[in-house]
Amino acid sequence: MTAVVENIRQQIDRLAPEEVEELFAELECEYAIRVVHPAHSAIRVEELSPADQAKLAALRHDIQIAADGLDRGEGIEIDWDAFLAERHREYAARHQEA
Repeated sequence: MTAVVENIRQQIDRLAPEEVEELFAELECEYAIRVVHPAHSAIRVEELSPADQAKLAALRHDIQIAADGLDRGEGIEIDWDAFLAERHREYAARHQEA
């Protein structure tokens, strides 16, 4: 997972945990996806600063566009075995250097 994708995931988890759960609830039946619930209580949108509310609205919009694309079959196939093997190689290399 790239740093940009990870950053977006963390922002979504922080700003919109209920939306993340709702959007991925159906996918959990088909794919090995686990939505991590934040340890703190959910943030109330109305209590966010205007800047954070704008970020949340943009994230919701981007998520909806992505979900609509997946509904149309526009997703990409991922070779999870190769992906995980590469992550394991990178992890091992980082720990051998230390």
